[in-house]
Amino acid sequence: MADKELRKMSRTELIEIIYALQQNERSLREENEELRKQLDDKLLRIEKAGSIAEAALSLNHIFEDAEAAAQQYLASLQFSNENASKIVSIAQRRSETMISEAEERVKQTEEQCHAMLEKTEDAIQKKKDEFIRETKLTLEKYPELARRMRENGDN
Repeated sequence: MADKELRKMSRTELIEIIYALQQNERSLREENEELRKQLDDKLLRIEKAGSIAEAALSLNHIFEDAEAAAQQYLASLQFSNENASKIVSIAQRRSETMISEAEERVKQTEEQCHAMLEKTEDAIQKKKDEFIRETKLTLEKYPELARRMRENGDN
């Protein structure tokens, strides 16, 4: 599988591929075990064989079959390992990219929040200053009101 195809796959698809490879490996192991049993059976027959020539011919065939099965099993394992390594590598790169993007978004959000906080604090200070100025003007315009407020404030 090409790297581009693996990159386009979702996490679920990648897990399914890994699962399929594991199933394939399990199947090959079972096949290997079955071949070992057959080998054991053939070895038993060789022991029972009357002639050394018959035993040699039987052994030759058994070893060829066993070697072919072992080579097939090893090739399958190597293929599975290579694919699993590629998948892990792609997943690591994707996760690093996602983390980097998330960190950048957090940084941008923090900057936006800081700007909004400063803007709000400035607006509050302006409203406060405006309120104080308007209150002073009102109290200057209505000295009687100012006097009453001072009297009520003393009580």
